[in-house]
Amino acid sequence: MSRRRGESARLAIVSLALSLVVGVLMGVASKPFEGWGQRNWPWTLVLLAVVVVIWLILQARADLGPEDDLDAVAAQLAELVDEDWHREAAVRRLDLHAGLVPFRWTLSGFDEDTVVDIPTMMDAFEASGSRRLVITGEPGTGKTSLAVLLTLDLVRRRTETGRGPVPVKLSLANWVPHEQGLMKWLEQELGMQFLFLRNRGRYPPNTIERLLSTRRVLPVLDGLDELSWDAPGGALRPDPIDQINEALVWLPGLIVTCRSEQFRHATRDRAPIRDARQVELQDLNPQKVVDYLSGMMDGLSRWRPVFAALREEPEGRLAEALSTPLMVALAREVYKAPDTGPDELLRTDRFPDAETIRDHLLRRLVPAVFPELPEQDRRDGWHGADARRWLRFIAVGMNEREMANIAWWTLPELAGRSQRMLAALLGGGIAAATAGLSFGAVTWLKWGPATGMAAGGVAAAIGGVGMAVPAARNLPIPSELQFGWQGKWQTMLLGSLLAALCGGVTGFLLGGAGGAILVGSVVGVPLGLAYSGAQPDATVRIGSPRMLLRRDRRVVLFFGLAYGLTSGGVGWFLVHPVIGVVFGVFSALCGGLLYGLPWVLALRSAKGRAGVVASVHLLLYTMLLWPRGEAPPPWRLMDFLDEAHRRGVLRRVGPVYQFQHVFLQSELARSES
Repeated sequence: MSRRRGESARLAIVSLALSLVVGVLMGVASKPFEGWGQRNWPWTLVLLAVVVVIWLILQARADLGPEDDLDAVAAQLAELVDEDWHREAAVRRLDLHAGLVPFRWTLSGFDEDTVVDIPTMMDAFEASGSRRLVITGEPGTGKTSLAVLLTLDLVRRRTETGRGPVPVKLSLANWVPHEQGLMKWLEQELGMQFLFLRNRGRYPPNTIERLLSTRRVLPVLDGLDELSWDAPGGALRPDPIDQINEALVWLPGLIVTCRSEQFRHATRDRAPIRDARQVELQDLNPQKVVDYLSGMMDGLSRWRPVFAALREEPEGRLAEALSTPLMVALAREVYKAPDTGPDELLRTDRFPDAETIRDHLLRRLVPAVFPELPEQDRRDGWHGADARRWLRFIAVGMNEREMANIAWWTLPELAGRSQRMLAALLGGGIAAATAGLSFGAVTWLKWGPATGMAAGGVAAAIGGVGMAVPAARNLPIPSELQFGWQGKWQTMLLGSLLAALCGGVTGFLLGGAGGAILVGSVVGVPLGLAYSGAQPDATVRIGSPRMLLRRDRRVVLFFGLAYGLTSGGVGWFLVHPVIGVVFGVFSALCGGLLYGLPWVLALRSAKGRAGVVASVHLLLYTMLLWPRGEAPPPWRLMDFLDEAHRRGVLRRVGPVYQFQHVFLQSELARSES
């Protein structure tokens, strides 16, 4: 276990223990005041009202937090960008010298038809004044790879000089221009990828907005061609290039990638991106392909017929097929093993044209990197047939739903109606059982069995339906919370008041005002401490997929224990031990697995996503698809996505994965038929 995970576990244990100890002590301390509470309960309500008013005033003042040093924040951001994209470039084998197929491009507005290196191009970019660049090219020519390399070069320059904007590479695949402006989308994406920027205990709420408005962030936007240019129903909305031009007022520069044809179409009847220079990536020279593969591959004798064909027929079908970095990289992976024969690409009966060669390389990538395994090795390894089936299912679902990213919290959408129905049954069942037990037990003891059963049934129906509907409709994002107490006493107070109110009502019905004080203390203080520990993750790091899942599960465990133990304890002492155990279990499930009213009111973190939490949706997804062979078992899903990324099938962009290229995604989806 890492040091960070160990500290988080210790904090959770200490927090839970403290919650229970304080709750018990408060209950014991409140016991002698039951009689006093019976006589003075109106004054108790007045006191609570005063506390609420004070909290509202302090909350309003807290929103006017001190300004932080934006230069220091930008320096932290630059360090993270450099670390994360160097790691990703290594996975993608984008070495600036030997590992990258050389690009050839024309620089529109610079020297036409020249071949330059990245530092030379970036010197010209920074000297251009506007620092606006559009990278165009045909599919597979390396637009995304070049964007990564430009990001690394720019962040290196900033680190060396200590000044200038921070380049941040973002994928445009999930920007919907007719629903959200570019600047608002940039804020959202920065907050998702760089979690520390959302720490309201350390930074003001508008920190990300200020980083953008003060020109400290230079967006590197990949995939302009992946956007939906028209609003639904033919409505007239601002198009992406208009929004980009409007945002340039606030940005110190911009780099955008787009396919050549789409960019020409987009700017045919619209104004282009203002003052932007254009780099158009060209096909690779066959000799450059030979030089690259000669330096990368073992067993060069296997490649000699291929090299000869490339030299002798520079305009032939093989040279045409291997004219882009994508296809050269695929050839490298497909024929990496010593027992493979790249000379099969020369067979005209199998590969009569460049298109069939490209399809073959795309089709063979996954079998090459995920080979078949012997029966005895399949339990712990990644069997090729399984990997292809799992990836194919994801690719088909993404194509059908026009999804560009593999985000684990949106994967359940691929399971369709069955997953939504299961989420509804789970969420509705847990909510119904919790509501029915709580209201039914109290009214049973107060007004008899008949009333108790009726009240419990009504509460179960209302609570069950009320949770089942949003659980079926909503697919929440991962929890944004971690645990720590700095600056969280106001949240603790509100969380305590909400919990104490529910517990106090129960105690009042069973034991009058004295019981209200006793039960409210036992329930309110522990849950208040639990909410005090919950805050947006402020760790200075990239929001990786695995970390987001681990954090979501930690929140489930923490709040499940906090709700289950306190509620179960109250039921044990006030009603019956059996009722206490059952009620505690369902309260734990309700508090840990569902987003409900306490989250919305106390933490304001579940707006629009009431229902089952994200990690539970993922569990339901794998439990549905695993028996059908369309997903790994639940405990191996993230390991598999990580492995597919490491082997070059997927690429990572912040907290989500994508297929290495849309061509690969399309080929996997097509291979199912």
